[in-house]
Amino acid sequence: MFSLSTMAQDYIIKQDGDEIQCKLIEVGTDVIKFKKWSNLNGPTFVEERSDIFMIKYENGEKDVFGVRPATVSAQQINPSSVVTISNLTYDKESISGLRSGNTEISQDYARVIMGTDWNDFEMYREKRKKGKKLLTWGIICRALGTGTSIAAIASGEIPLYITAAGLRATSSPLLATGIVNLAKSQKNCKRLVKQHNAPAIGFHPEFDFGLGMNSMTFKMSF
Repeated sequence: MFSLSTMAQDYIIKQDGDEIQCKLIEVGTDVIKFKKWSNLNGPTFVEERSDIFMIKYENGEKDVFGVRPATVSAQQINPSSVVTISNLTYDKESISGLRSGNTEISQDYARVIMGTDWNDFEMYREKRKKGKKLLTWGIICRALGTGTSIAAIASGEIPLYITAAGLRATSSPLLATGIVNLAKSQKNCKRLVKQHNAPAIGFHPEFDFGLGMNSMTFKMSF
């Protein structure tokens, strides 16, 4: 009876090595549905097929989906075999911000590839996120200011005019700072990728600028 009970289980082995004892419900092209073996009357769980390395069925057969390149950990990579990759591209929408050809690169993999440049690359990506937030709030304040101005004109109430002016005044530095942060961070991310792809020594002057409330800075480095 014990032997029959053991063979009745299915096993899901994930890309990260985790093993799930289960009863498979559906193996689809995109997702895999199953119930945990410890609670067959419980909820149905769903895993992305791309997160699965292999399925072992109760009859002993196996479906091997293979290792997804983007999930390879830094411990599994020989740094000497990857630091020479020269076809990296900047992809602001990917998890790590990097692609190699059509393959999205994981953060662990990217950390090994970029080496000492990774911390700077991540810092610029965080600045880009902050820039997007500032830009979003700037747009919201500008829209609210416009709406309040229309309401003030319609009603003639002085407090609405004051509120509208305040919202417009707030939106301007938010928009300006957000745009500058987005432009500078994206430029620096591309620069680091280009630097990795072409590590040879050369003359590459860089220009940078900043915009403050009452100042503007311009910097040229060699």
